[in-house]
Amino acid sequence: MTAIDHPETMETLPSNLDMVWQWAYEIDIEKLRRLYDMAKREQWNADQQLDWSREIDPSADILDPERMAVKTTKFWTTLSKSQQEAFGAHNAAYMLSQFLHGEQGAMMVAASLVDGVPDYEAKLYAATQTMDEARHVEVFERYIKKLDKIYPIDGFLKGLLDATLAHKRWECRCVGMNMIVEGLALGTFVNMREATTEPLFKDLLTYVIKDEARHVAYGNVYLSEVIQDMHKDDLAEVEDFAFEALSMMRKARIGGGGSGDTHVYNNVLMDAGVDPKDFMNAMMKEYMEGWRPKAMPGQVHTFKDLMMPALARVGLVESERIRKRYKDANVNMFDDVSILKGMEVDLENLEHSLTH
Repeated sequence: MTAIDHPETMETLPSNLDMVWQWAYEIDIEKLRRLYDMAKREQWNADQQLDWSREIDPSADILDPERMAVKTTKFWTTLSKSQQEAFGAHNAAYMLSQFLHGEQGAMMVAASLVDGVPDYEAKLYAATQTMDEARHVEVFERYIKKLDKIYPIDGFLKGLLDATLAHKRWECRCVGMNMIVEGLALGTFVNMREATTEPLFKDLLTYVIKDEARHVAYGNVYLSEVIQDMHKDDLAEVEDFAFEALSMMRKARIGGGGSGDTHVYNNVLMDAGVDPKDFMNAMMKEYMEGWRPKAMPGQVHTFKDLMMPALARVGLVESERIRKRYKDANVNMFDDVSILKGMEVDLENLEHSLTH
């Protein structure tokens, strides 16, 4: 039996990205060569590096209870102990399912970049990222099935992934994945690793984070080189895509305390024995009374600390035209790259580590 025998599990998305041959097998962007060398050295095997024999209690908190926003509400205290345990397990499976789907999207984007990018060294690196993403799909799928079940993809997240995968410009695919989606993933994985008390999950995230740090660095290194030479009309198209991608990601809010697509999240609530209408009404009432989810000390803010600074650093929020779009949408500009740089691989010092 193959996937072709189960058409209900498949979905076809048209793509119009040109494939580019590169006959000059020469390295032009030295930092990409370093990143490629690092990616080769840091490949890992999920069967060898992770202990899958560990048992996981689905009713136990995978994350620190204080970091689950709903647990700070009055509504939470109205649930029975069994409902609370079921809610925690299903909510964790739902959130991790979104990252599983996101990793499959990242795998497809990275594979398409092998076809579409014009530079030899950029193709080589994109091939290593494709392998990384395949490994991430594997480990999240295996972990979720130990915990609970795989939930459908959030509608807003799917909209962003589809827009990225369907775009005709490879630059926009790189922005959508290596800056927006990977920025969200890197920040959220770091926060989850700090919060989790489950050993297998902590080990899994430690390996995944190393890969994600390279992926974010790739977007910065490559797009920084390309954007400075783009025609203003082409640049405007990439700027607009970045703006729309950020807007879609802010709606999804996966990993940021929100529930994203209400229709999909209703499945989590019903599986936990919680009436979706009761939940939504209670949360709205508490929000109107002043309740807000609070970030824990030291927690990375994915939008402010990673995604927006990444766009600013490569020059995608500099023009007066695009800054007006952000202002009109009441989106603040964040260009402090200190946290972003601290989480990326250190390419400036990488050559020393490779030769000593």
